Amino acid sequence: MRRLLALLCVSALLLSSKSWSQVPSLDSLAGHWLTGPEIVNPPSVTNTTGAIGCTENLSGFRYGMFPPLAMGGEAMQLWVDGKPLAATSFRWFPYQAQRLARLPNGFEFTSTVRLAADAAMVLNRLVVKNAGKMSATARLELKNPCGFRRVSGVWDWNNRWVPPEDGFSHELRQGAELIRDSKSDVVATVDQLPYGTIALKPGETKTFELKCSFNEMPIASFQSMFDGAKRAWEQRWSDAFVPGNGRYSGNLPTLISSDAKLKRIYYMAIATLLVMERTSFPRSKRCFVTVGPEHGTTLEYFWDTALFSTTYSLLDPVVFRENILSWLKIDIHSHYAEDYLTGEGVGPWYSPNDLSLFTSFWNYGTTTGDSEFLAQNRSHFNDWATAWKPRVRQGETLADFGDNDNILECGPKYVHMIPSLNGAHVGLMRLAAQLEPPDQAKSLRSDADRLAKAVLAQYVAGEGVWRTKHRDGSTSVSRHVYDYVNMGLYMTDDLSDSTKREMTGFVNRELLADGWIRAMSLSDEAAPISDRPDHGPKGSYCAWPAMAAQTMAKFGQYDDMLSLIHRCEGATWQGPFPQAFELLQGPGTDHWIPRISLRGADYNETSGAAFVETVLHGLFGIEFGLHGELHLTRPHVARPVSAHLLNLRTRFGQQDVFCGPKGVWIR
Repeated sequence: MRRLLALLCVSALLLSSKSWSQVPSLDSLAGHWLTGPEIVNPPSVTNTTGAIGCTENLSGFRYGMFPPLAMGGEAMQLWVDGKPLAATSFRWFPYQAQRLARLPNGFEFTSTVRLAADAAMVLNRLVVKNAGKMSATARLELKNPCGFRRVSGVWDWNNRWVPPEDGFSHELRQGAELIRDSKSDVVATVDQLPYGTIALKPGETKTFELKCSFNEMPIASFQSMFDGAKRAWEQRWSDAFVPGNGRYSGNLPTLISSDAKLKRIYYMAIATLLVMERTSFPRSKRCFVTVGPEHGTTLEYFWDTALFSTTYSLLDPVVFRENILSWLKIDIHSHYAEDYLTGEGVGPWYSPNDLSLFTSFWNYGTTTGDSEFLAQNRSHFNDWATAWKPRVRQGETLADFGDNDNILECGPKYVHMIPSLNGAHVGLMRLAAQLEPPDQAKSLRSDADRLAKAVLAQYVAGEGVWRTKHRDGSTSVSRHVYDYVNMGLYMTDDLSDSTKREMTGFVNRELLADGWIRAMSLSDEAAPISDRPDHGPKGSYCAWPAMAAQTMAKFGQYDDMLSLIHRCEGATWQGPFPQAFELLQGPGTDHWIPRISLRGADYNETSGAAFVETVLHGLFGIEFGLHGELHLTRPHVARPVSAHLLNLRTRFGQQDVFCGPKGVWIR
């Protein structure tokens, strides 16, 4: 028996080693140095406790949110010779951010910011080098027009920002500035630079190690904390892929391929997810907050989370199960997210909520093979699938899914009887029927067929787009990606081959841009008044291109799918998947360049992990049955790229899945 256990341990170690050797390093995922119009939203730095946002200043930070600790204003502003020093270049890493600046006297400044492992502590290594040919001097100082406060109660989209002038006192001590809050027990300590002028000879370098900590936290040496921040990130990165790791209850498959763009998209999607991992909230052992650092830093949105729910189920099924079960305590027709500080629901109703809970519960149950979980929630699946029915107005067949604030928030014409969610509920009813006894299953399928007929009547033949019907009886043609993905993923078999070609033709013709896509066509009648980067014509929410590529695969259009993945890869050299890449038009050209948006959007967004779903469900055609059995879609249809998924976690053990010119297969 001991010999058998030893052999099993050796086998597991070899398997883990093989898997880990194929995973790119965190440093290889770093973005490029960005300058000029590419950078309007400086990088964010995160750990499992919270996040900060870098500012345009060489060393400043804002949005220091370590819930329930909130921040207002800006800390660690670097001033040189009496003026604030603006950074000229920015670079994101999963575990740090860097900024550069240079003065006319030859001084070069590099700021490298990390967050201490699992702690609310900001670490900033400031390096000053004289790159000139003559000796030079400069007077350096840090300013902290900011405040930090412990804020109890429910947090929401707006976090709990505090006015920096509201009850904060600043006390200078030798080597530090103490910022006290009169309204809570928080005392922040920010290291200060040595008083006076520094003088450097040509080629000489001086390094300053700066911290921002709270309430006299126990502090080890700066070097050990700085190095430990990276090591902690590297350990989490390793654990995400290694079966039997000590952190997560599952693992994600390792993607092996010679296609560098495909690999970068896949691993950047996973890195983006881990950026948002939080383990310090009382209402969740672990969660992946949807956005940050500026907004919603305690929230898992139902809609966004559903878009990577297979990925979540593979990585940490135990935690995911706990989290989604807690959603049942929230009125999802009044709220769009759960706050994990309090367990309360926040925000208004989002019309995809029923779709989102159905998807999350379904993907957890099938991915893990937890058929008992599916059976226990049978009534919920039925309720979510048929939630469209009470929304049908008298004399109509299609459901009314509400107004602008309930769906895309920027499309004034994309309201009421939208085709996308009506089409989604067609698919949900057919899935729910699999759990029901024959009579109820027949009724659900009959309702699905009736609704499908009404949805198909909204199709604009030859154009690949759909009409939205309004309460006053008028209609408008919606040229939006959300119709494309929902129709494609939930009503696939209802669409003719010609309709599928026309729909993808619309995407390729009207939504593709250089390096990204636009959510809404410039030809949509609402485009001039829908200027928001995530759902309008000037950019796209990070999950939409992933879901569009998955839809192309669902249609069997694998070349289009891979082309779209390749198109989006270039944007990831700016940083993680954000809430939106907005499209910036080149002066005097027809080219639109993506950049991480600032306008109403945040730097990080978990649903970038939807690109993992694209690889799993789209490229490899992986689907799980009611008992966790593994099915491959179109296994004999050639894929345009050769790739290998190592250690796909299933109910029946780790599986290896391959794709290439011969199709897809398991070995």
